[in-house]
Amino acid sequence: MRRLVLAFIFLIVGSPLPAQTVSKRVGTVTITVDEGVAFPGGLFVVRLQSRRGIGGNVVASFDGLRCPFFSTRTGLRALVPIRPTLAGGPATLGIELYGRRGRQRIPVQATIAQRQYPPRTITLPDGKLALLMRPGGVRQSRQLLLALRTLTLQQEWRGPFRAPVNADPVYGYGAPTRYAGAANVEMATDSLFGEYHRGMDYLVPFGTVVQAPAAGRVLLAAPQILTGNTLVVDHGQGVLSVFFHLSRIDVSEGDWVESRTPIGLSGDSGIAAAPHLHWAVYVHGVAVDPRVMESLAD
Repeated sequence: MRRLVLAFIFLIVGSPLPAQTVSKRVGTVTITVDEGVAFPGGLFVVRLQSRRGIGGNVVASFDGLRCPFFSTRTGLRALVPIRPTLAGGPATLGIELYGRRGRQRIPVQATIAQRQYPPRTITLPDGKLALLMRPGGVRQSRQLLLALRTLTLQQEWRGPFRAPVNADPVYGYGAPTRYAGAANVEMATDSLFGEYHRGMDYLVPFGTVVQAPAAGRVLLAAPQILTGNTLVVDHGQGVLSVFFHLSRIDVSEGDWVESRTPIGLSGDSGIAAAPHLHWAVYVHGVAVDPRVMESLAD
């Protein structure tokens, strides 16, 4: 796992893009799309305002996903994930309003910035490769996917997310990943299509304290065959944090955690090639670059 260097990941993932917005007004409705983190693996942040109020449900649709708008301190907002396998370029979002007059669909043109993720190859020890053959892994990955699609109404986080350990990530999000001697390993962890790295890896010593990156409720805390001791925290409104390969879990399902609450210890359980922490963020069931949540102010 030490074939990549820290400088490499910062060149690839980089910092958030300069804030750019696209606005469209239709009647009393104004739609604003923030493209500041709109790249493959990022988000469209869509806001909606109306002089007469919104009398029904509102949904943003893109790439086969339907992402509801939720109330925030600054008004209605939808977080629309952009799959890392998409190419940069023009994109069309559909804003669907449901009211007394039925369904109204408003197309909004936006742009996905270009971003490339160079591939990486991982060699697992023989004992770890054997885990791929154990029965029950597929069932567990589907259970995890079901949890990742959880949608609760309340936004639980306040302010930007913070990294769960005091270290810089060494391996970043989005890299097309090949495992020597095995196929479809990434897909086997969460039942989502695509062999790309789902999150950020921190090469911290075994037993390093892991802290919650933001407030939320523990949705899953259990050992898994492939992902080891696995923890899922629901931050609300379709945003969830996932931690793999922990050596110990210090919270239980249903527990409430504040930002910076200790939740476990790093390790090498599951198919980890070496001790580290894997942190991923899923938005509406799509793994996005965790650092997009570090850039959101609300």
